[in-house]
Amino acid sequence: MSKITNISSEQILKIDSIQSKVIKKTFGREEDNVELHIYDINDNLLYSENEFTDFILDEPNESSPSTNITPTGKEPTIVNPEAKGAGDREYIPGPNGSTDGYYFNTGDQMVWVTTLKESPAMGILPLDLSSIKMDPVKVLNDRAYIAGKYKIKLNIQRNKIFDSQDNPFSVKEISPSRREIRSITPNISNLLFDKSVSSFISEIETSSYFKDILLSFGNNINIIGINVLLNKNSNKHELLIKTLDPLPSSITNNSTFKIAESIIDPITITVDLGEPEFLDESVIPLQGPNFKINVRTENSIPSSYKNYNELLEYNFTSSYHHLLNQLENKEVPQINYDYIRPISSSTETIDTPYHFENFIHFGSATERLKNFEYKVSLIELYDSQNGDIDNITSTIPNVVLNNRQILNKKKEKIIKGFDGYEQFLYYETGSNNFTWPKSTDANNPHLYPTTSSIVRTWLGSEISSNPYYGGQLLSASLFDFQNEYGLINLIPKHIVDNSDNDFYGTFTHMIGQHFDHIWTHIKHLTKLNDTHHTSGVSKDLVYFTLKSLGIEPFDQFENDNLIEYILGEGNSDNLVGGAPIGNWSIGGNNSNFYNTTFNETLVTASNAGSIPKGDITKEIWKRLYHNAPYLLKTKGTERGLRALMSCYGVPSTVLNVKEYGGPVKDKTNYKTFSYDKSSLALFGSSSANGYFLKTDWSSSLTQNLNSDVKTVAFRINPKRSNKQYHLFSLSGSNNGNADTHLVLTPHVGSDISSSNDSIKYGKLDVYTGSAVIASTSNFPIYNGDFWNIFMGRETNNDTDHGTIKFGAYQSNHLKNVSYYTSSLDISSTTLEEVWKNGSHAYFGGVKQNILTHYDVVDRLSYTGSFQEIKYYFHSASTADILNPKTLKIQALDPFIYAGNTTSSAYDELIFRAPLGSNLVCELDQTIDSSSSHPNLDIHYIPTASISSSVEGAKYIEVLEVHHLPTPDTVGISMTSEKVRMDEGSIDDDILSVNRRSEVSVLDRQPQDFEDLGVFFSPTTEINEQIIYNMGAFRLDDYIGSPLPSAQTASLYTDLKHLRKDYFKRVKQKFNYWDYIKTIQYIDHTLFKMIEQWVPMKSNLKTGLLIEPHYLERTKFARELPFIDDGQTMISGSYNTFEFTIDPEKNFTLRGTSGGGNVTTTNNFINGISQSNGLRLEQGTNFTINVTDYILDEEQHGAQAPIKPYTGTKPDNYIAHNSSTLLGNIMKGRSSKKYYKFGQYTNKINS
Repeated sequence: MSKITNISSEQILKIDSIQSKVIKKTFGREEDNVELHIYDINDNLLYSENEFTDFILDEPNESSPSTNITPTGKEPTIVNPEAKGAGDREYIPGPNGSTDGYYFNTGDQMVWVTTLKESPAMGILPLDLSSIKMDPVKVLNDRAYIAGKYKIKLNIQRNKIFDSQDNPFSVKEISPSRREIRSITPNISNLLFDKSVSSFISEIETSSYFKDILLSFGNNINIIGINVLLNKNSNKHELLIKTLDPLPSSITNNSTFKIAESIIDPITITVDLGEPEFLDESVIPLQGPNFKINVRTENSIPSSYKNYNELLEYNFTSSYHHLLNQLENKEVPQINYDYIRPISSSTETIDTPYHFENFIHFGSATERLKNFEYKVSLIELYDSQNGDIDNITSTIPNVVLNNRQILNKKKEKIIKGFDGYEQFLYYETGSNNFTWPKSTDANNPHLYPTTSSIVRTWLGSEISSNPYYGGQLLSASLFDFQNEYGLINLIPKHIVDNSDNDFYGTFTHMIGQHFDHIWTHIKHLTKLNDTHHTSGVSKDLVYFTLKSLGIEPFDQFENDNLIEYILGEGNSDNLVGGAPIGNWSIGGNNSNFYNTTFNETLVTASNAGSIPKGDITKEIWKRLYHNAPYLLKTKGTERGLRALMSCYGVPSTVLNVKEYGGPVKDKTNYKTFSYDKSSLALFGSSSANGYFLKTDWSSSLTQNLNSDVKTVAFRINPKRSNKQYHLFSLSGSNNGNADTHLVLTPHVGSDISSSNDSIKYGKLDVYTGSAVIASTSNFPIYNGDFWNIFMGRETNNDTDHGTIKFGAYQSNHLKNVSYYTSSLDISSTTLEEVWKNGSHAYFGGVKQNILTHYDVVDRLSYTGSFQEIKYYFHSASTADILNPKTLKIQALDPFIYAGNTTSSAYDELIFRAPLGSNLVCELDQTIDSSSSHPNLDIHYIPTASISSSVEGAKYIEVLEVHHLPTPDTVGISMTSEKVRMDEGSIDDDILSVNRRSEVSVLDRQPQDFEDLGVFFSPTTEINEQIIYNMGAFRLDDYIGSPLPSAQTASLYTDLKHLRKDYFKRVKQKFNYWDYIKTIQYIDHTLFKMIEQWVPMKSNLKTGLLIEPHYLERTKFARELPFIDDGQTMISGSYNTFEFTIDPEKNFTLRGTSGGGNVTTTNNFINGISQSNGLRLEQGTNFTINVTDYILDEEQHGAQAPIKPYTGTKPDNYIAHNSSTLLGNIMKGRSSKKYYKFGQYTNKINS
């Protein structure tokens, strides 16, 4: 570490016989300068600089004029009391070294105060001295001194006679004693010389003290002069100088100097710079942090932590060489070296395409192949020589070890210098015919030697007499022959044909190869507007093309490992494409340069290995470019965001756009959020004896429910057929005559509403035996979408045995629900033997039955999809099946299995077979028909009774738009109803100039918010499950209680009960961490793009969001305010109640006795009291009893004035707490009790 070890000053003139005096001098005039001299520690001069300027000058502070106080034995007056140190005494030697006194600080100057009667020569010390600031270490470093010990000597001087950077005086003659100099100024006229010298001599002679004359010869040679004389007797006037000491021998005639005056004595600074630090010049220093980065759009995921050893350790494997090659010879754009331009068969004879034409235009394909062959042979030579060294069994000399290092560097240099085509030949694996042959041994892939027959056959020869005639060299020579753009074609043929000019021809091919790289770049620039997904704009240019369109793309892997990013290599077992990485062809055996962790999976492609992560990013960029017109056109809209997410491969079923709005004005409806939902459904075709699902209908557990009202619901998407389909059967009657069957019958007549729509229509028929007893009208059940089918028995007061209702519901994208229903009355046999105590339920087919009543239905089958089969056994107190409102909600979101109330799903849903709605991947083809009803603690339907008999059944993907109802409440919530069609309305259709009849839009429409969400959230999944379980409910019913007890509570009691009711259905905690780990695989740069794609005014939430679910809501307890109805205990001041009595309406005026709470209006007779002590009333008097229950608390109309009772309390005295302040007091302690009359005498006179 550099440090200053010493600072000293050298007195240049010291004469003991002359008195000294402290002289105030300042620095900063134009003629002032600083000389810098650098010495080593042995005082050898290393460097001199006569005009040193690397310092900062501090100008002296301006002070008030001197008070001209003559120094005496008395302290002077303090001039500036505010100055620092004013009034201080400093006992240091005074003028002439006197110690008989001290310096006194007047706040302006230091004055010598003597204790003697007669003071010696006295002087004044200045308080402000000019100073210079410099960094000695930096001064040395800037002059290339970076290590060791040095002395810096500073001469601070003022030029005299002539202010010149050069030395104006020249030595003409030196006396024998070497103490006298005769000097001239060759470049200055006598007139100017005489004037300047005379002025200097006058200055010396008039000075009150001896002024030293400094002769500066440079290189820190400063001579003190004691006298000067002007000589005008010669042609060139001279200056004669007498010196204090003899001149050194280095001063001779013609030596130049200047005359100066020392401002202060020279300063010497000793500096120790420490030991030298050897820097590796090959290391590029890293820049410091950039604090101007816009972290909103340019933040990234940091790389993983690595320790010191992991950062420095690596092996020189082929992966390392390949990486260096890619970094130092990066091709922009990258080229498909094996691409052959397609041609038609008719032009094949006149136009033969070659893969060389993709990257060779001016050069020679033949020379490129031969050049690569030569490089491979060199690599083989270096490997062979290294192998010889490895075979040495004795101690290997250091010289040999150094040779191995030299060989490795030579090999590395060759590989690093590969161009794009050579990289393709060297690294490309697989069965590509255009790349250098490599072994197919999965355990040790490597390049075949250049002398092997495989390579000789592949490489071939362009010479017909060669036994290997053919191969790549022949193809290359044929290409060169027909390539009219080759630079070699510009050389006269007689030069080319002369073998003495072969080196010139090779040089021409080298120049052509150089321009080939430029040509390929220009060629791809012409394809910038080509949006073809493979042959369009190059992936290496698409980034800049997107930026030119105003789209700022991001790289999700920008901090990943380079081998993985550029090469796509790096597996936990050193495998590439299922094969170990070779010695120098594809990676390296036992390579530790980069190994991915065991739980990390790269994006794999073919057997050739993994896709480089850089290419994955560029593929996304190409998608953005191909869709740029649509993206830019829809920017700022939901469609634009959906298109952007699709470019990133994120479907709308995984990530959706959430808009927010306020509560709906119509409290009979619910706000809905529409989103794409992906699920699976069981698809198949049942035979005449097969069925999609069969279960028991009743069990001992269902009998305990004592349910007479039951509903069956399921979803179907039938495939159009002219045959009837079996949908549902309920069996149990003795001879089958009362069993209920639901059958789908296709419409075979003419078109119904539009042309060729008859094939879409069908109807539901209910069979008992072989007879149809009820049907719906025809509806478009074959429209290709799922329909919700229901059938249930409910109690009907008009019939003894109830009614069966059945039908179908379906919603469209506009949230309009279409439904087609019908009903029929049933017999006692059907009720008791089938719906109450039935044996089995069948879906999508029924097992063959020998009973004649099954002759029709057991021959039916079903082809199509089934999903969401549900049994509701309603409570004994319920008379209705699923009501139309519930069925409509289930049509809007088909995965809702809640019933008519929030608790119905838990209490009444006894069986639910999702049949794929709970799965998310088609790869899972395990047919699971077990029940997933909420109350899994009780299996009402035995699992053993559930079976399926459909051959070839499989799950297929279903993509639908679901309209999820959101709990309506005050504040913000998700909605998909931001775009609304609104029409103005006029009250009673009457226009008036006196009053407003039009209803405001704000009175009809909910409030809109600028919030926008495109995020993943586990809470969204929980909220979805809450709605599925509990259905559509209004949150205000659970948090909006106006009761005072609810207002002062710290929680929502009703909401707490609802939350408890839901979570009793959840047997396991939600795994947030698995959810978060899953979404980490989503490209995080998508959210950066979304930030660019939304309107600036939107309050955007992206990424991962953790928030409370619907049933989790905090509450702050509030205190109800006290209301003072009026002042009391003041004459004429009463609590008053104002009201108007309408004679046309009934009201009651009644008195009370024996206590009560009343409000009275009384006219008392002055001074006359009754026997009970109360004053007698006269005139019109009445009493209104206002005792009542408002909300949940008993209310009292307080009497006024309040009169504290001080005597004996009457029998009917009742004490009441009071918070009323008595009198006109605004603040104070409330009275504890007040007197309350118990009896009233009422007299009403008309």
